[in-house]
Amino acid sequence: MNKEYLWLTHNGINVSYQYHSTSSTPKPAIVFVHGLFSSKFCYRFMISELLDQFTIFTFDYPPFGDTDKVPSYEFTYRNFATIIAELLDKHNIPKATIAGHSMGGQVALLFSHLYPNRVEKLILFAPSTYQGKASSIMQFLTKLPFFPLYVKRYLYKKGAYESLLQCVYDPATINKEMLQEYMRPFLKKNMFQCLSKLIREREGDLPSQHLQAIDSECLVFWGKEDRVLPISLGYKLVEDLPKASLETFENIGHFLPEEIPLILTEKIKQFCATSKQQATS
Repeated sequence: MNKEYLWLTHNGINVSYQYHSTSSTPKPAIVFVHGLFSSKFCYRFMISELLDQFTIFTFDYPPFGDTDKVPSYEFTYRNFATIIAELLDKHNIPKATIAGHSMGGQVALLFSHLYPNRVEKLILFAPSTYQGKASSIMQFLTKLPFFPLYVKRYLYKKGAYESLLQCVYDPATINKEMLQEYMRPFLKKNMFQCLSKLIREREGDLPSQHLQAIDSECLVFWGKEDRVLPISLGYKLVEDLPKASLETFENIGHFLPEEIPLILTEKIKQFCATSKQQATS
């Protein structure tokens, strides 16, 4: 298996990504987009299960994972979606399946809105939907010199374990490796200045009229015990997306790629295979 740790130069910063492939023979590509406070690490259990059928890209959008943490960067969904296009361009891939979890799901939706001809299919794991931009008061507060320190103190007080605990249904899902990896980026210089800017600069989620114009086939997964983004959002989303279906899971929380990775990979294979059969029939 070829698993390369690579870098993409994007808007003057270095974006960390991985290219996963089992051979030089071209295969359909999937780009995985992680969620808020996460990284490409969250898809580690899914990759090996999909490599027999796909070429896979994972990346860390700023300021998460191993990607540069530069406060002057503009932390917008549009820029994150542009990273996907730049990755595909770098590897001469005209079209790919885009898969995203949580905030990464909204990035995937925006990519589909901006680059409809580059999307093979959409796969969403409890995506952020119908969330507005930060209020004007919050935007003002994020500009104050003390705000990054406030964010740092808040996150450190809550702790990595408590943050992960909110995202999973079964606490046994959380282990030492997860705690260390999800905490690691927050030990880096400038991280909290970047998070303050992300709060201020992040656009609101796509409105219904834009969702209704997305023509890609879409498979949406949601845990019924999601305490971060309630499952009611999933039911609303599949009403707006013209070609979407929703699969729900009992006793599963928000962090589906960590909680049920093997179930997800089997359903992804079935989803993509069914679409191929329809295209050739």
